[in-house]
Amino acid sequence: MDIEAIRKTLHDHVVGELLLRDEPLGFDDDIFDAGFDSMSLSRLLVFIEERFGAVIPDEDVVIDDIATLNSMARFVATYLKDQ
Repeated sequence: MDIEAIRKTLHDHVVGELLLRDEPLGFDDDIFDAGFDSMSLSRLLVFIEERFGAVIPDEDVVIDDIATLNSMARFVATYLKDQ
């Protein structure tokens, strides 16, 4: 799966299912400023495992690596390369 597809999938899930936003969220906007929290992160990791088949250990998650949708997509892509 290419990075654009990963980014779009993450965007749709974060905006529509986790943040429950009607207003747009840019790919470089800080998701934590938009209301993303630790519970959202837990739910996102489950979604990533179910949707992409990638298991990301909690200890590997660094906030700076997932603060925007762009950085999150790159982070997830590194785990997909290992499969």
